[in-house]
Amino acid sequence: MSILSPQTAERVEPAVIQTMVDEGLARYEPEPRCWYSVDGLPYGYDIQAPSVETDPDELNLVERAAGVMMACAIALHIFVSDVAGRPTLARMAQQAAQRTDGWVFVEFDHPPARDLLQYFDDAGGCLRLDDAVYLHAAAMSAWITHPDFHVVK
Repeated sequence: MSILSPQTAERVEPAVIQTMVDEGLARYEPEPRCWYSVDGLPYGYDIQAPSVETDPDELNLVERAAGVMMACAIALHIFVSDVAGRPTLARMAQQAAQRTDGWVFVEFDHPPARDLLQYFDDAGGCLRLDDAVYLHAAAMSAWITHPDFHVVK
């Protein structure tokens, strides 16, 4: 999952690390950006310039909505295709977004229904794309608890 944040990488990385710790993950010391859950699922993160993987038009959309320029992108990964680990990934994205004033990129299997988009708007902020959205932390929290919640990997 990807989060765009107006905070610098130096400020974001401690927030991401705290998010991993709060989720109960343990750091894999030989590779500090790799972490493991109690049940052995491997997670990791990367922090890069926001323009590395984000379309310029999308980046502009998020910056206009946030009222600030995005300074970095946080990529959270689960390194295996295990559906059981995806809720953890989503919770970490929500927590990281909350700690860094970020917006989480959420992709859907199919374009989301209008009532779901309204649900996100009412919950705290939704920037609409075709088959994806950017959600502010409060809206991401609402998505995690929604009956139709899923993570596209």
